[in-house]
Amino acid sequence: MTMKGFGNKDKITEKSTKNFFKNIDKDKLISNAYVLISDGKIKEAEKIYNFLIKNKIYDPRIFNNLGNIYLQLKQFDKAILLFEESIKKFPNSMEPYTNLANLLTNRGKKDIAKKFLNRAIELNPKYLRAYSNLAGIYVGERNFKKAELYLRKSLEINPKDINSLVNLACVLRDLDNPKQAEIFLRNALEINPEYDFALINLGAVLNELGQIDEGEHYLKKALKINPNSPISINNLGNILTKKNKIKEAELCYRKAIQIKPDFSLAYNNLGSLLSKKGNLFDAEKFTKEAINYNPKFELAYVNLGSIKIDLDKLSEAEELFLNAIEIKKNYNYAYTNLFRLYEKTNNLNKLKRTIDSLNNNSNIINEILMYKARIAFREKDYISAKKSIDKVSYEWISKTDHHTNILFWSFKAFIEEKNKNYDQAFECFEKSQLNLKYNDYDPKIFQDYIKTYRKNLDNEEYIDKNKSINSFESSPIFLIGFPRSGTTLLDTILRSHPEIDVLEEKPLINSVEQIIKIKYNYSLDELDKLNEKEIEFLRKHYLQILKNNSDKDKNAKILIDKFPFQTVSLPLINLLFPNSKIIFTHRNPYDTVLSCFQQSFEPNNAMSNFRNIESASEIYNLTMNMWSDYKTKLNIKFITSKYEDLIENFDNQILKILNFLDVSWNESIKNYRDTAYKRVKINTPSSSQVVQPLYKTSIEKWRNYEKYFKNSHKYLDKWIRYFDY
Repeated sequence: MTMKGFGNKDKITEKSTKNFFKNIDKDKLISNAYVLISDGKIKEAEKIYNFLIKNKIYDPRIFNNLGNIYLQLKQFDKAILLFEESIKKFPNSMEPYTNLANLLTNRGKKDIAKKFLNRAIELNPKYLRAYSNLAGIYVGERNFKKAELYLRKSLEINPKDINSLVNLACVLRDLDNPKQAEIFLRNALEINPEYDFALINLGAVLNELGQIDEGEHYLKKALKINPNSPISINNLGNILTKKNKIKEAELCYRKAIQIKPDFSLAYNNLGSLLSKKGNLFDAEKFTKEAINYNPKFELAYVNLGSIKIDLDKLSEAEELFLNAIEIKKNYNYAYTNLFRLYEKTNNLNKLKRTIDSLNNNSNIINEILMYKARIAFREKDYISAKKSIDKVSYEWISKTDHHTNILFWSFKAFIEEKNKNYDQAFECFEKSQLNLKYNDYDPKIFQDYIKTYRKNLDNEEYIDKNKSINSFESSPIFLIGFPRSGTTLLDTILRSHPEIDVLEEKPLINSVEQIIKIKYNYSLDELDKLNEKEIEFLRKHYLQILKNNSDKDKNAKILIDKFPFQTVSLPLINLLFPNSKIIFTHRNPYDTVLSCFQQSFEPNNAMSNFRNIESASEIYNLTMNMWSDYKTKLNIKFITSKYEDLIENFDNQILKILNFLDVSWNESIKNYRDTAYKRVKINTPSSSQVVQPLYKTSIEKWRNYEKYFKNSHKYLDKWIRYFDY
């Protein structure tokens, strides 16, 4: 029977509805209300349900459906009353339990919601929706084990439930089990090969498993189905990042944000990418946006903290790590970054207090043991250090984040060395060099960079130009040499003088090189082509950024640019500042090479030469050849500082350097350890060493590893003679 007035725009009156009751049954009215809802005529359906209730025509569908209408109208209090009334009148009807639970969950009343969902399961142990909703609550609480339990139960009931398959895969990813996640996602795609949500997640899982080409294939398939899916575009960006297709990855993240302006995950990923590119200010900005749109995004807090460290905003970094821990009490990644910050900044007392307060936290026991070992090592209690480091779980080591893994092997290597287990130490040092970031760099690029500079010395036009450049009054001092040859120690000593400021490893000369290559379109072996106007521009540019990076409060008379590998840039330095003074540090070549191999440097093309003893020896030989040639062919004013002499005869060596700089002796020089402690951050691996008293244990240390130098004598022996060792 077709009822006039339903399904059209005619107004339904109470009188007309009463007449209908004479001719129609309850089921028909409910059915017609369904039709109205499907046609978008919610208000008309609402009137039918309210009239039925008013006339005491009760049915669980009436209360439940009217409750859902109020949900759509965002009248949540009314919806709650309807669902509660339905449960009261029809306690064996399951739907109101799940609907009420969803509302309560959204209002933060998760414990009460769980009770209603469990009651629905008691009524019908095969009620899939209740299991799914319970899993959703536990995911929100980050209780992934419980979520996994309920999703597996739902799949026992219906192994072909595609949503449960994909949701379980997502939970397994969060439980660091991507291999099992892959299985469930492939099962979901067998049911529906075009299910884009499964395709997106499979692409992400395969990326985690290192199967990036296949992962890219599935993500592109998902994008064919939905070209404007922000999560697909974001995940494709992750894969392109791994493939080192940085520009394409950045475009993906930006496009995802354009489509979904509140997409916190894409903001965070873009921030991480920009941070790796060295664009720290934009990285900071975008990672802040990730937190702005998701204040509970714990990973973004840690990533922003890491960026703040690079920006020397250490107190802000500490606060961000603590915020991440507040959001997620057992967030291992935040703890390791916090511990690392305290250790790197020589704040051992705070590190100890923090670890002592966490001693009973079994969730981060391996992180605690690792840093207890480091504290004991720093305090020269090498036996206790070894006991702690040996208790760290090797299963944890294999699963922890890559940065922590590298740091663990570095810590262990130095501990084994102090316990005179040199072969074990060497194995650990080798593992500490397995930084995956090195895949993005090529040692040959830096070798070619050195050789390119060297070509200037064979160019008579360059030599003539170099000789004709007039002296320049405001010339900085350059502290150069080779990494791990004592430059950081000398830097710390000299900056203790009230008239001296040292800029530590800022890429100032590199900035000049970029202008030469990009603005003037010259190679670094074509320095002779620079005219006087261009040289003057480059000189002013350098001095401006030198001033910008100096300590304004100290207002020192002398500025020293300390960057060991700028040894190879001397043809450019000498062209810009022909009367600049050069301090060249050196140390036993074998000890220098060993120390370079033992450090976990931040990867770049130069540092990629230090991953084994032989390649480190080769780049040492190449660099020292440059120094020898530059000394002969360039008119440079220099003094050498021998590390071993500095250790043996501190006052004489420093006085010699101060005289060279035309600076008088100052007793503050001897308090250089206080200077080191007061520094916000030391940007080299020497941060833990320069705060110690002068020690001789690093002299001739290479003898403990002599057998590993069998292929390096051809590179190093001549420098032993050259530097008179």
